[in-house]
Amino acid sequence: MFSIMKKLFLVLLLLFNHYSFANEEPANCCPEIYKGFNADKLIQIHFTDLIEDRYIVDVEWFPDNGLAPFLTGPANITFTLKESNKSFTVRTGLYHSPDFEVDWEKINKGEVFEMKYGDFYNLSTLKELAFKKGIYSLVTPFFFEDVNFDGTKELIIAEKRGGQRGVDAYKAYSIDEFGAVNSPYDITNSLPYVKFDAFTKFNPEDKTITLYSSGGACGSLYETYQAVDGYGAVKFRLIKGWETYYWDDDGNNIGCHIKTYDIVNGREVLNVAESGPVD
Repeated sequence: MFSIMKKLFLVLLLLFNHYSFANEEPANCCPEIYKGFNADKLIQIHFTDLIEDRYIVDVEWFPDNGLAPFLTGPANITFTLKESNKSFTVRTGLYHSPDFEVDWEKINKGEVFEMKYGDFYNLSTLKELAFKKGIYSLVTPFFFEDVNFDGTKELIIAEKRGGQRGVDAYKAYSIDEFGAVNSPYDITNSLPYVKFDAFTKFNPEDKTITLYSSGGACGSLYETYQAVDGYGAVKFRLIKGWETYYWDDDGNNIGCHIKTYDIVNGREVLNVAESGPVD
C-alpha cells in the first residue's frame, strides 16, 4: 500500500512541476516591465495635437509581448473631424507607438495616455520620401501622404515589421472630401498599394511607384507602376520590371542573371541591352 501511495505521489509531483514550468514565461522573454502584456490589456491613447489641421485621433491598442519590437499588436484608430465631429475607424493588426512608456497603474485604471503626434519623426513630402530614404525612414504609426499623385493625401497605416525581411508594411486608404474612408475606392488591397512596404520607392516626377520583392542574393524582383487617368480613382499600369535568377528554363544553374523587360501592349518585351549575366 505504501509503495502504491509513493508512486502516486511521485506522479502528482511530476505533473505539478510540468504544469508550473509550462506556464512560466521564458527567462529571456522580454524586459520585466513588458511581461504580462497580451490581447486583454487595453491601452488608450489620445493625441493632443490636431493632425493634418483637421483630425482628432484616438487609439484603442491591444499590444502583445510576443512580437518584436515589444508593444506591437491590434489597434482601432479613430479619426474625428474637428469641424463636424464625424469620425471613422481603421483597424490594424500591427500597431506600434515608438518610445511608448509603460505605466501599469494608468493601464490598470483604464486611464488615457496623452501623446503628441508631432513628436514622431515623419517626413512631410512625397519628394522627401522618394529621394531620401523612402518610407523606410519613417518612425510613425500612421501618416497622410499623396502616394498616387492625384493631389489628395491618402491615409497610410504602418504595420510594424509586417513586411518582407522584417521591415514595416503599409496599408493605404483613400480619404474623401469629408474626411471619411472612401469605401468604393478603397485602395488597400489593389496593386500597387497592396505591396507597400519600407522598400517601396516613389517618383512624383514621372508618377511611378517601384515595388521591390526580396528573394535573396539572386532572386529579387522590381516592378514599376505608373499612374494613369481613371474614372473615379487613379489607376496604375505596370510599365517595367526586372528580376534576377540562377536557373534557366531547363533547370540548369547558369549563375546569377538579370532579366529586364518593358511592358508593351500588356506583354513583356525583353530589354536585351540591360539583361544578361551579373558580374
